[in-house]
Amino acid sequence: MLNKKKNSTEVATINKTFILGKWKPISKEPATDTLQTQYQFDFQKEGIVFRAMNDSAKADTTHYEWNKANELVMKESATDSAGTLYTVVKLTADTLQVQSKTNNVSLLLTKAR
Repeated sequence: MLNKKKNSTEVATINKTFILGKWKPISKEPATDTLQTQYQFDFQKEGIVFRAMNDSAKADTTHYEWNKANELVMKESATDSAGTLYTVVKLTADTLQVQSKTNNVSLLLTKAR
């Protein structure tokens, strides 16, 4: 019984602070969405994400939040009522893998150093 309980809560216990910082894409597989795999992301504590193409100095700003199901919600504006939902497949200190709930695009990122 202890094993079942541990497995059932494992997904619910995401360390959300691991998302903070700069992330870059890992291209292990052919990209299904080449535009997304070119972005680098900088997640800030305030719910802001700076998104830039490769090493470009020009970045645009989006917003993120966590919903009750521990899904990552990306929004164009902090006041948007809806956004793009991502299931967090893996979140560790150096790896972030998410999958879009709308188009099944998977994105694998590693912490930039």
